[in-house]
Order: sequence, then structure tokens, then C-alpha cells
Amino acid sequence: MSSSDIDFITGSARGSQDKTEEDFSLCYAYPVIDDNQKTSEVLTTSKRTVRVSDNKNTSVEDGLYVSENPFTDKIVKPYRLDNVKSLDYESQPRFRGKLVEIAVRDVRIHAPREEDRSGTIPEIVSVSLLFKRKLIFTANGPYNRKLYKLFMRNSECHNLSIQVHARHGVSSVLPLPLPQRSVRDHKVEIDFAISGSSGRIYDGTVVCTISLSTDGSSEPEESNAHLYRSSNDPNDPQNSLSLSRPHAPSSRESKPPAIVVTEQSAFSLLDVSLKNLFQASRPLRPSSSTRRHHTTGRTFLAVTVLRGVEVPVREESALVTPLLEVEWGNVVHTTAAAEGPAPIWQQTIHFELPRQNGESCVKFRLYDQHPVWGQQWLGEARIPLESHRNYQELERWVALSPLFSPVLSFGYVQASPGRSHTRIYVLMKMEQPGNAKSLEANAIDTLLKGIQRCLATPYKITGVETPDDAARLTMLLPSLPMHYGPVPPRQALNVNKVDHYGRAALLATLLQGFGLQSYVLLGSSQISRWTAFVLSTEKNDIVLWDPEIGDRYKLSDSRCSLMKVSRLINHSGIWENMQRSILPHNLRYNVTMSKDWRPLVSVATSVSSRSAQTSEPTVIQIPEEDAQEKESASEMEQYLRDKLSGWRSALGLTTIFNRHAVNVLRSFVSDIPSDMTRQVDKRDLKQLYRAYHTHGFLLNLRQTTLDELAEQIAATKVHNITGPVEFALVCHVQRYIGKTCSIWLALAILRSRG
Repeated sequence: MSSSDIDFITGSARGSQDKTEEDFSLCYAYPVIDDNQKTSEVLTTSKRTVRVSDNKNTSVEDGLYVSENPFTDKIVKPYRLDNVKSLDYESQPRFRGKLVEIAVRDVRIHAPREEDRSGTIPEIVSVSLLFKRKLIFTANGPYNRKLYKLFMRNSECHNLSIQVHARHGVSSVLPLPLPQRSVRDHKVEIDFAISGSSGRIYDGTVVCTISLSTDGSSEPEESNAHLYRSSNDPNDPQNSLSLSRPHAPSSRESKPPAIVVTEQSAFSLLDVSLKNLFQASRPLRPSSSTRRHHTTGRTFLAVTVLRGVEVPVREESALVTPLLEVEWGNVVHTTAAAEGPAPIWQQTIHFELPRQNGESCVKFRLYDQHPVWGQQWLGEARIPLESHRNYQELERWVALSPLFSPVLSFGYVQASPGRSHTRIYVLMKMEQPGNAKSLEANAIDTLLKGIQRCLATPYKITGVETPDDAARLTMLLPSLPMHYGPVPPRQALNVNKVDHYGRAALLATLLQGFGLQSYVLLGSSQISRWTAFVLSTEKNDIVLWDPEIGDRYKLSDSRCSLMKVSRLINHSGIWENMQRSILPHNLRYNVTMSKDWRPLVSVATSVSSRSAQTSEPTVIQIPEEDAQEKESASEMEQYLRDKLSGWRSALGLTTIFNRHAVNVLRSFVSDIPSDMTRQVDKRDLKQLYRAYHTHGFLLNLRQTTLDELAEQIAATKVHNITGPVEFALVCHVQRYIGKTCSIWLALAILRSRG
């Protein structure tokens, strides 16, 4: 070879080098696509100077450049590839719609005429923007301060309206037209009329500016206009023309663009032969394939957190900075931190999940953003999702669940004295893809008959002395999924598990064993469209029982989550509510009145024989010891300690367990009675409060697995606390009756007062 080597990348001649052998390493290059050349020629000759790179160590990006001979200077494609575009993959479908920016500039009432100035001109206090009659934002005077932005789909641009509010409570709603094209600071004046306090009508004007820009592009609509009037008459001269007949607009699905995969050229000296050395390299031919359709996730759950009441406050300062964490499946969203025991969030959270993950409830966890201790867990509420419905909309006050919230919070007290309970006001909209089955008609009839079969025999259990004991036993049984039920009472006690409707049937049969007339009440609660309560009557005293938490209420108790009453069920019949009201405290519960309660099945008349069975109830003997108990309290305690240490080690934090605090907590938990007749008092922990700043909680749980218990502890975020803190963790398994046990878990975080 010559002294100058050919560089197949830069095309420049290197200086002569004394080498004993050449380096035949592989070189990769890509052809240049030039649209300016004639497409009929395969080879072209250029007389221009060979491109020389300024930097010999950099390669040319867009082509293969070599010396003038023996290779051709450039490769030209013989056919055009104008439609080849870069591939743009999207994991989620792009939002196509309009971005609307609205600012309320001024609101003015026109001065009335001289003869009409007797009344008082109304004062406009606020202007609201509504979308489908639902509030989006409210602008208060003085105006011209805030700019509001909205993303809207193209099909939803005619659903906006303006509502003008006067001080005396009167309002006026007007449509808000949007521009047909993209504009910037377009001034819009909307005339309105509103009545004053005297009843006189006044006119005014709302001045606002609107900016509109499009995001994405909308599909062009096929025009319905024709060049001539359509006619079916064969003698019509118009039909003899060569114009095509008008066709009805057909909704043909647009095919997705094809994916063009271009071959990648790999240049190698090993592939060069004398035969093809002087041939022009053929242009790379594309191979196309249709785009594969991948179903991506879309928003089908929106949760709006509006406000809360009765949030616990800190003992030392009576302040609180609450925030709410909303979880569905593996997706977690957190609201902004608010202030005070009655926080206002007004924040909407959207969940986008590609497929159902089996999660049956939405979890709401309440925290306090403490300036020293970090996020302190205050409780949890859960809303079950009714998977049998295609669409669900719920607007409720949701209370923290006693099953997933602390019985006692160290370092916090209730904001109001007395028996107050924390509630959160949420709005939830859920739309599921597919045609899910509805739990109506036949399914409800089957459920009613199944519950009635469970009420055939009253039961009495040794060790259950009072109705409150029966409610606590029913509450402590671990849960089964809905599709198992309703599980009969005898089977539920044998397997030590029960479903939601079977739990209500079990409590009703146990109350019947005490001589109470009890019914299973089917209705709607704050969190569920179909729920089961128990109603008992004794000497005209009506009591509602919630079998899920083991609590009792009077009909007028605001703590009860029951909202609507639909059916009453007992061993003798099934009745449907025919009264005008559906509220529990407004109803009459005398099922013998046919105008109030319509029997759905024939009512049994043999009441005397039923009373005889109740006087000698069936006694179920449950063994005192359960040989199949998997974990003891010490094993459970050690498992949770190891988990807590592991979580903190992953964050680079050390974990110290205080032995003295563990002994104090163990003595405190062991003294808690099984019947829960007295309230747990944190004053029994004065030894800890005297020596340490104490935070933490006390939980009372049903029997559960170690993994579920560790997951619940991890959700409290106690492992994220930094600083010089120590921990005390105590587990106590308290056997209640037979196989039924309850778990008491105390976890304290200690910071020395010194």
C-alpha cells in the first residue's frame, strides 16, 4: 500500500507512518440521503474538492466520505422516501385540546335611570367559573389579581359559564363563549342581570380576558356539504353528470401510520471483493410493518379532597399542619399541607393505571407535618371500590376507621372536648372500562335470601355475657372477600373468618340469643352503596350496630355512617322500605305496618315456636386453645423490630430500642381489659412523659399476617424520623373467646428532655 492511508471516516490523508502491518478494524458508516440530486441517476460524479475535516479526530455524522478514487463520492437514492419520518413513541396518549387562560378584570353594575334610583344597588362580591354547572374557581374582589388556567378537550369547550354573586345571596349564571381560534388576551364583556334586595332588576357587565391556545391537533371533520342537491330521480339531468353521488359520512377508523424500519449499513473491509469493489452501493430499502396497538393507561379515578374537621392537635402547642396521602394500588399522591384542626385542601388527584391491580379500596392517610418530628401519622380511612359498577360517584364525609387508626396517639389530643371524631370531606369519581356486571335485581334478591338463611337459628356462646361482648367478638373475626358470603354463623365461628354480610348476620343471631328482636338492615353508608348494619329493638329502644367496628349508635347519632335504609331482614321475612324518607332517624321500624314496609316474601307466622327456640339457644363450645396459632407475641415483636431496623438502615439511620420504655409499654398494654369497658388513658404512661418527649401510637387490630402488619407499620412512616430518637415497640396478643384474638401494638418514639 502507499504511504498515505485512506481514512474511511474523515476522508483525509494521514501522514506516512512506518508500520509493519496494517490495522484492519471494522468501520461503520451510514449513507447520505440527498434530495437535491436527480432520482433517475444511480451514480453521480462530482468535480468539487474532497471534503476535508478540520479536526482529524472527529468523524462525519451524515455520510461516508472517502478519497476521490476508486470509490464514488456519494450514494444517491434512486427513489424518494419523503414519507419517512422519525419514530415518536408515546407511552401515554397525548392530550389534545385547548389551554384556556381566564382573568376576571372588572365587574360593574350600570347606574339606573333617575326615576329608578329608589332601590339599593346590589354589591357584587365574587365571580365564579362553572364547568357543567360545577365550580372551578371563584374570584373575589378586588379583581384583576389572578390568572386561571384550564385544560379542556375540544368537545367540552361549550360547557363553561360565569356565575355572578351578590352580597345578599342572589346570583346570576351566564354562558361563557370561547374564541374559535388561538388568541392572546382577548377582551370579553358579558352582560348580566341580577335582582337587588328590593326585587328590582339591575344590569351589569363582567369584563374578562381570555387567552386560548391549542395543544395537539383535532381530527378534521368530514364535510356534509355537497356540490348539488341530491336526488334519486333517474330522469333528473343532474344524475347524468359525471359527478360522484353523495355518500353518507362513514365512520371509518383511521389506520395508524406504518413504522418504517431502515436497514443499518455496516461497512467492513472483509466484505469487499473485486467484483463489487467498483459497484455503487445500493440504497437501503425500507421494510415497513403496521404499528402495534398497546393499550395505555388512562385516567379513570379522580379524587377531590375538599376539607377536614376535628383533626387532632399537638399537646404542647395545640397546633397542627395536616396533610393527606391518597393511595390506590401502588400509586400514592400527597396533598399540600394545610393549617389548623379544620383544614381546607381543595385539591384534585388523578390516578392513571393501565390495568386493574386487584386493589379493592382507596386509602386516605392523615399526617401532621411536625417541624421537629417530621410526618406524624394520625389515622387512616378506606373507601371500598364497588367493582361491579361501571361508574361510581361519591361525595361524602369519611371518618377515620377504628380498624386502621390509633386507639391512642402519643403527643396528640382531640381538638374539641368530648367524643369527637375526625372526618374528611371527599369527592370521588370512578369510571371503569368494560362492561362490568351490576349488583341489582337478581343479585340483590339472592343476597337477601342468603342473609335470611343465616338468621334461622339464634346462637349463644359461652363467655359472651353482654350484647357489647357479642359486637366485639363479631368485629374481631378476620375478613373474607365479598364473593364468599354470606357465611353462616356456625361456619364463621369454626373457621374464625367471616365476610361483610355474614358478619352482620352473625351479630344479629347473637343478639337474638340475648332475647333482643334484631334485624339485618341493608342500606347505603358514607363509603359504600350497599352495606349491612344490625338493628335491635327492646322496649321501644332502637339501637343501630355497626358489625365492622363493633360500635353501637342511637338513630340520631351523627357518628353513624349509615345514610339510607332499603331493606330489613330477619328469620321470618324480608321487607322493603316504602316510606317517603330513607334517613334512619326519620323512619318507623314497625314491620307489621304494610304501608311502611312491603314484604318481599311470605312472612312466617309461627312466631311462638321461634320464641321457644330462643329461650333454649344453641350453645357452641369453642376450644380455649388453638394449636394452629402461627406466631406468638414475642415472634411478632421481634419480626417488626427487625423490619423497623432494616428500613432505617436503608436510609442510613441507626435504631436504638429503649429497654425501660419497652417495660413500661408492656405493663401498660397487658393491663388493657379484653372487654374494653373503660377507655385507655395515656396518663398511665406518666413515667415516659416525665423523662421523654413521647410520640407514637397504640393500635388494636384483628388477627393478621406478619407481612400485612409490617405493611401497616411502614405506612405510618415512623422509620423516617431523624435526630437523636429511641424506639419502644411492644406486641401483645390478647385471646378473646375461643380462637378469636386481638393484637395490641404499641410503638413509641422517644426524645430525651435533657
